[in-house]
Amino acid sequence: MKRNELLGAFFAAVFFVWNFSAAAEITPAAQKAVDDFMGLRMKIAGLSSDAALAQVADFEKKLSVDSTFSSQEDRLVLVNFIIMEKYNFLRKEKGSKEQLKKLLKELKEKNEAWFDANGEAKAGKWLLATSADVTSCYMSYSLAEVMKSGMALRDKYKAAVERDPGFSYGWNNLAQWYYWAPAINGGSDKNAREAFESAVKGAKTPAEKFFACVFFSQFLFEEKEFKKSSDLLDEAEAQDPKNPYVAFMRKINKDGDSFFEWNKKNNQMERDK
Repeated sequence: MKRNELLGAFFAAVFFVWNFSAAAEITPAAQKAVDDFMGLRMKIAGLSSDAALAQVADFEKKLSVDSTFSSQEDRLVLVNFIIMEKYNFLRKEKGSKEQLKKLLKELKEKNEAWFDANGEAKAGKWLLATSADVTSCYMSYSLAEVMKSGMALRDKYKAAVERDPGFSYGWNNLAQWYYWAPAINGGSDKNAREAFESAVKGAKTPAEKFFACVFFSQFLFEEKEFKKSSDLLDEAEAQDPKNPYVAFMRKINKDGDSFFEWNKKNNQMERDK
């Protein structure tokens, strides 16, 4: 290789390292809050809406995001988590559509304002992933947002796992993007499988392991790999014995559906209504 080519490769490598080292991550205190909240998500996954929302509200009150964390990125990541979990349960309630659309739109705009002011290169993995989650859910209320942001979500999840190749949460959501996206737009069962495998492998906490195993199990059920699917549900349950969410997954699997298929059917029923 010529000397100038070597120098070019060297400076390219230095720029690459600098570019990613410039990305800020959340503080250790915020990471602990994220881990605690992920643990709560695991515990409440199979509860009724009222019971789950009460626990989320209690967590939010005790955490006091605005007064506890000075970093805007810390606050935004935690608010993303809290509001998204509220969304997961409130969307099941009758008459909540307009309220949720407004809530998600406002949160999406807060995330976009951060990225406009700071740039994506400065975003840590948690902000990349959770901001993509917010936009993903808002897309269910806006066809225009689907056209505008569908591919950008994949890129944010990919950037998050490039920041940390062991980022289980990011891999899990990237896997679901590959699963749901049409093939013509980049969807791929092969890529979904690989991302789900990375999510399970990279899990650092019981809650991360729980969610990675649950969703990979449902992908494998779709692939008719029933033994592996059942084994992964056993592994998920080992993280939180007798978790009702695992029991729910087993029930719909026994009825012949994966969670993904069950979700599609129920969403269609809601649209028909």
